[in-house]
Amino acid sequence: MKVQSLSDIYTSLDVSEGTIFVVPSIRSKHSDSDYLYQLYKPLIESSSYHVKSLTIFEHFIILVPALLRRKVILHYHWLEFQDLKSMLGIPWKLLCIFLFKLFGGKLVWTIHNLEPHDQKWLDAHLRIQQWMGKIANAIHIHCSSSEILVARKFNLQKDKIKLHPHPYFPTKEVSRLEALATINKKFGIELSGHKPIILLFGQISEYKQIEETLNVIQEENLDVEVIISGTIKKGQEKLKQRLTKRSVKDSRIKFIPNFIEDDDIPYLFNASDLCFFNYKKILTSGAVMLALSYNKNIIAPNIGCLSELKEHNNVQLFSTDKEKRILLKSLISTLEYE
Repeated sequence: MKVQSLSDIYTSLDVSEGTIFVVPSIRSKHSDSDYLYQLYKPLIESSSYHVKSLTIFEHFIILVPALLRRKVILHYHWLEFQDLKSMLGIPWKLLCIFLFKLFGGKLVWTIHNLEPHDQKWLDAHLRIQQWMGKIANAIHIHCSSSEILVARKFNLQKDKIKLHPHPYFPTKEVSRLEALATINKKFGIELSGHKPIILLFGQISEYKQIEETLNVIQEENLDVEVIISGTIKKGQEKLKQRLTKRSVKDSRIKFIPNFIEDDDIPYLFNASDLCFFNYKKILTSGAVMLALSYNKNIIAPNIGCLSELKEHNNVQLFSTDKEKRILLKSLISTLEYE
């Protein structure tokens, strides 16, 4: 597929300047780690476009400029719900999107996943997302290997699908010793620094199979330290409790169930030797791109867009549980500390 910039995609919809409404909100206060900020950064710094992100309560704002036939695009990310409370907001979102299109607005939808990570209400999600794909003027994906997958899943015309890669993230290099000292003091943990450190970074959720990763480490009796760090995803409190118990029982496991501020991210990555990802199902991953940005050793499943990372020297992909164990043991054996 041809790689395009976002401005190329918008220009193809006859909007070479104007307002880009983005849903959900861009977290400008956490710009170094925010996917949306990094994605739109070239446009935010451009004089051609005005980028404005919206919360669920601000969806109505898109209607007036569309009705007045101004140059405006609605660029939507993630159209899904996790529980009954978030489900209640779906009709409002769909109504605003429908009216925006009816009034002549141009719609771009970025597909991040084929299905919700928590695997709930799959039929309802599929109907909603197939409707979204049908009315969208353009579909944005992050890798060419997902083109066929999303076209089949959402009944899309291939000429609608546009490729713009996932952004990398800014990095900051600090020494391993400084990183270890800062982490231990900041989060109240005790990393020795004398063993290889495996980082499991990102939002804490079942689909990342963190417990299964810990099982492998314990079953193979790997002489490592493990950092699990990230925000607890909504509805994952029981997982948090189980991980807390495991960290108490196993001194190798360091659990940091917090939102990680931009200033603290460099310390976690610079202290770590290996970033391990054990996703069950995934299409794209911001955490993997963050690890790539820091040029870390990465072990990840050979699925979705991750399959295109095999050309990176520091990325190793697995397709089976056996391969996962072999890669992990092999890489750990090459890392030695006194």
